[in-house]
Parts: sequence; C-alpha cells; structure tokens
Amino acid sequence: MPIADTTIRDLVDFSDELGVLSFYAGHTPAQAADHQPTLPIEIRNQIKALRASLAEGDPAVARAVDKRLEALDGPLDELMNPKSSGRGRALFVGVESGEHHAVSLQIPFRERVVHRDGAYVRPLVAALDEGRPAGILVVSRTGTRLLRWAVGEATELEGRHFVVYDELLRGKQGPAMANPARAQQGYVDRDSFEERIDVNRNRFLREVVEDTVSIAKEERWDRLVVSAPPKLREPMRELADASDARVLMAEQLWEDSPPHEIAEAAWTLLRSVHLDRERELAEEAIDRALGGQAGAIGLRHVCEAMNEGRISHLLYDDEIELEGFVSEEGTLHPRVEGVIAQSDLELRREPWFVERLLETAIGTSASVVPLSGEAARLLDDHEGVAALLRW
Repeated sequence: MPIADTTIRDLVDFSDELGVLSFYAGHTPAQAADHQPTLPIEIRNQIKALRASLAEGDPAVARAVDKRLEALDGPLDELMNPKSSGRGRALFVGVESGEHHAVSLQIPFRERVVHRDGAYVRPLVAALDEGRPAGILVVSRTGTRLLRWAVGEATELEGRHFVVYDELLRGKQGPAMANPARAQQGYVDRDSFEERIDVNRNRFLREVVEDTVSIAKEERWDRLVVSAPPKLREPMRELADASDARVLMAEQLWEDSPPHEIAEAAWTLLRSVHLDRERELAEEAIDRALGGQAGAIGLRHVCEAMNEGRISHLLYDDEIELEGFVSEEGTLHPRVEGVIAQSDLELRREPWFVERLLETAIGTSASVVPLSGEAARLLDDHEGVAALLRW
C-alpha cells in the first residue's frame, strides 16, 4: 500500500498473538538491471539468523515463525524483486494470522528482518521524517508550476501562465526601416515594450510568491525548492524573506520536466539540509530544557512528558537501543524507582523500549525525528533522547 496519513498508525496498532514479522528492503535503479542482485542473499541471511535466534527461545514460537516463513514465497519474492515498484519496500506479517501489509515508497530502506510483538516501524518512521512534505516552485518566462513533494514523489498542485495583455501588445511598435529616424523610434518603443513586459512579469511573480508563502504555511512545509532562470531569481528572494520555510535554489531548469524527474532532482537538495534541521531541533530541545522552558532531555524527563501527552517532537539517536518498563496503564518508565516503585502498578520489562517511545509518540500525534551524526552526538550526555514540548 502507498503511504497515507493513517498508514503508520495502522501499523502501530497491528499485532498478533505470536508476533509480527517485519521485512525491509532497499533498491536502486542499478539493481533492476542486475541479473544477480545481492539483496535476496542479504535478506535470506537475516532470516536465517532470526530463525537461529528464535530457536534458542520459545520452541512453539520458533516453529510458528518457520511455518509462516515457508508460506511467504509470493509476498517475499515481490519485496525482494528489484524490478517491482518502489525503492523502499516493507512487509509486515502476523505469524499466527497470516495477515500482511506491504508498503512501497521512493526512499530506500536498509535491509532488516525483525520479529517482535508488533510491527517494527522504526525504519519507516525515519523514512517518513526524511520524506516529510515540501514544496517545489518551478519558474519560467512563460509561467510557474507548484508541486508538492513527499516521500520521494511529486504531485503538481497548480500551474499558472504569464499572460501578455492586449493593451501591452497594442503598445508595441516595430521599426520602419525605410526611415532611419522612425527606425530609431521603433527600437526605443521596442525597449519600452520589453520593460513593460518585465514590470508585469515581476508583478505576476510577486503574486505567485505571496500565494506560495500562504500555501507553504497551510501545508506546514519547512522546505521550498525553487527552479528558475538566473534572470528571474531576484523576485524569488522575496520568497525566502517572506516564508518560514528554508528556500533552496536549484541549478537545473524544470520548466518542461515531468513530476517524477523533478522529484528525483529535488531529493538531492532536500537531503542536503536534513542534518542541519536535525541539529537545530536537538539544540533547541537542549536549550529549552536547560532554560526551564518547554523542552526535555534524558529518558526520565522525556518519559514523564510522554506519559502526560506533552511532546510535540520526539528526538532520539537512531542508533540507540534501550530497555525500560511499561505499566499496565501503558505508561513508560526507564527504571522502577521513586513513586513508581512505591505504587501498586504492575510493570513489565520492555526490551523494545525505543519502539514503545515511537509508538506512544505517534499515538499522541507528536512528530518523531530520528537523529544521526552531529545531532545525535549532542544527546550523548542525555541517554540519546530529547523532546520539544507542547507546554
């Protein structure tokens, strides 16, 4: 299934008595032409390792997983086929029920095979964060196109044509070559006509900028990619000044390009600022927390805010693995201590504690932002987690 607003929520709610198998695969265009792709080998090696790991635990679960895997040839072959649709594909299968859900998008995943009590959505969350919606404005001398980009695909929202009105055309004079004086006057008139065209085009572009800023705010785009000829880029500076979004100028001209080619070219620009945004969010969360404002750092403070539904953005080092505890009421606790230790709440150890944090954040409509590189290092002294709070 394609990505929709409800996809991630549906997967978070997907469970099975004997657990859920989650498969992730990433493909590149080059793999589609490869007669001996390596991906099936990588996935099958991970399946083999999973089987060996489960065999050391509950034999009944191990047998059920083996049986389900043997019945998965069709969906699994489709997942691993580099010629199928989507650079990133995921498959989620209930071990007991056999119910399965497939996801395909244009952002590749790293290969993973996981068995747990519910769907393993961590790679999908990361892809959706990187692929969050953005705007693309294509400007030419004849008009503009506005596209919405999301998870590697672009959809055209509107197109506008720059129209030269009749009164301007009536004012255009051609040179009369038989009379040098009149010819000179003709050149002056032509220059004046071109100036009027430029004035009207700039007015047209300013209106486009105003409308684009309004749409960007309504759509909550934090990035806008602009493609325009060098002579038309100056009006686009107004877009950068007026918009809260980060404006990125493309070198390519996409006037006649189809949406899928624009999406591919824009992806490089959009990725170029992804780490900057991660660092800015991490710095803001730390500054807020240390300043006694709406921020939290460290697992205890983040869990407290999560249990109260106060988190607007959950930030975490995408490499961390944590254990913690989940209460019978669904609240999250990194340790059994203090008031919780004195209470009558039943707590169970949760080895997939980061996943529980993500699932709870998604359930409270919080944004989930995995951090890598420099941004993740900022959380080294804070157990790898932080949050921006609603209050």
